[in-house]
Amino acid sequence: MMRWMRGIGPRIATVALGSAAMLVTGAGGALASSGYGPPAPAAPSVPGGYSAVVTSQTIGPAGGKIGPLSVDGITTALTVPFGAFPASVQITLTAPNLAAVSGAGFAGHRAVAGVGIQVQERGAVYPGTFLKPLSLTMSSSSITASSVVVVWNGSVFVTESSASLAAGSATVTFNHDPNFAVLAPTGTAASTIPGATGATTGKPFLGEALLAGLLVLLGATGLGYARRRRTGV
Repeated sequence: MMRWMRGIGPRIATVALGSAAMLVTGAGGALASSGYGPPAPAAPSVPGGYSAVVTSQTIGPAGGKIGPLSVDGITTALTVPFGAFPASVQITLTAPNLAAVSGAGFAGHRAVAGVGIQVQERGAVYPGTFLKPLSLTMSSSSITASSVVVVWNGSVFVTESSASLAAGSATVTFNHDPNFAVLAPTGTAASTIPGATGATTGKPFLGEALLAGLLVLLGATGLGYARRRRTGV
């Protein structure tokens, strides 16, 4: 009997440990599926990644506001109107690598701002579109009225038609998870030649012309005097 007990003891221990492990795993899975947490990073195919989480906040059906806060040095504020979501959701703002976004496929431009917005409901990507559009405002001295707001459409960056631009800010509205970037023109003013005079003044050129005329007059007077001496007049 003692030998039998010693033989079955390790088996009972193994079964008990296995059951405990299954309980822990199951509980962890349940917590993960029901709890909130920042979503997985954006697909690596998106230039810039948009994977650096800046903030992640829960917003209910009453709506609310996230920010103003800094996203890569750009002051950003997100407004969620009343009734945009029928239940509480978690909204995560992410920052891209602007150097990797570069010109976003738009020649003569470079990215000066960018924000990604991801919405989750019960730990999963929010299904469908929002009941009301959300509004995002990005503020920076790098943004001008000639800037361009673009959004990733799953394949390429395209111009965002809802964008409103002014000196120092850009505002967009949207009803699904977007990745935005603000592009600024890279053109520079024409270079000038050091020491050159502006064409509008002309002052140095006028002085040089007067000096040249005086020298010509003196030369002519000298020639006339020399002729009179030779002819004895």
